Amino acid sequence: MRSSPRLALAALPIVCLGLLLSAGQAQDARFFAAPYLATTRFQMNLRAGPGHTHSVSGIVQANAPVALYERSRAGNWVHVKVLSANRDAIIGDGWLVTGFLNIDPALKFSELPENSTIPDSVPQNAESQSLRALYSMPVIPQVSAIMNEVFRQGQALGNQANVITKVGDSVNANTLFLEPMALPQHELGPYDYLLPTIRFFGPSLARPSLASRTSLATFTLLDPRKADASQCQPNEALLRCEYRLKRPSIAVIGFGYNDVLASTDAQYAERMRQIVRESLEMGVIPLLSTFSVDPDSAVWWQAINFNIRLVEIANEFQVPLVNLWAAARILPEYGLERDRTHMKNSGYTYLRFQGGEEAYSGVALQNLLTIRALDELRRVLGMDSQASPIPTPQATPTLVG
Repeated sequence: MRSSPRLALAALPIVCLGLLLSAGQAQDARFFAAPYLATTRFQMNLRAGPGHTHSVSGIVQANAPVALYERSRAGNWVHVKVLSANRDAIIGDGWLVTGFLNIDPALKFSELPENSTIPDSVPQNAESQSLRALYSMPVIPQVSAIMNEVFRQGQALGNQANVITKVGDSVNANTLFLEPMALPQHELGPYDYLLPTIRFFGPSLARPSLASRTSLATFTLLDPRKADASQCQPNEALLRCEYRLKRPSIAVIGFGYNDVLASTDAQYAERMRQIVRESLEMGVIPLLSTFSVDPDSAVWWQAINFNIRLVEIANEFQVPLVNLWAAARILPEYGLERDRTHMKNSGYTYLRFQGGEEAYSGVALQNLLTIRALDELRRVLGMDSQASPIPTPQATPTLVG
């Protein structure tokens, strides 16, 4: 019979445990109380914190056994103790990327403590002042008190607590981004704690967004002449039209390359501020996101400036922002497709993190981080108590011939 991962580590000799504690190599009693075991997929750096700008605290070999006892806020990094080959001694301590581990199927992040104090990045270790500004923003946002006021205002205006919508260009409009939350099939792997949020918001994503589509940019979003005349009112731009029709409590907003190629960062910032202001006026929480960029791209520094403007706007209005740019630095090709613009799909049409997809696929990581941010908003703002049932959309008949 296969032994429990918890019991396997609990069997460490008592004398060994005493020596380790006296040597200062293991200070946290939680590690010995409820550990999970995993092995590394390949040789990798052990970091002092949950991000690649943290200093390297050691090197872990392939197939090395590790014990997990803490996760980052997003869960895509875990704090581990590296064990000797026969698992009777602790030989290292640090953080590893969750998706780079062979994780026991029994692992549930709902049972693993979350470290909400250690930062995702060490900005002073970045290569330039501009990059330091980006790394200063956490991957998962803290919810400001102002967002509670916005949510309550939205409820008074008739917005629905359990309804979200997407606003953005083709990266946001990708049908594999968030929309699989509406499907019944999910393989969340260790991220079991996200299921209530997926069930809460998922049904609302069955309805496509008018304000999220390929070729959309901030200037077309705000231009009433570009709106759908069959659904939008005269002189009503797509943003307000979508909010009026869907009544969301949260809008997941993402604009990147279309604006980079057609605007200055000052123009982009001005329009993003308008988008945020109009969202807040209508009682909709704008959940912003930075976007991934290839350092070899001709627009690298311009895109960095656009991302910095997003960080500034999030801080200015105290609205939540997902720092996808920072989190995607660890992914192959920064999570991008061959066109170096769109996020790479995992190959699955449903939400799947069972195989560590969030460490290889840009869309999987984008889904994970955004759902985690939505989870934070749902819990902190107490949205569950304000929710009402969402009608199941009628199926569209298939035309043949």
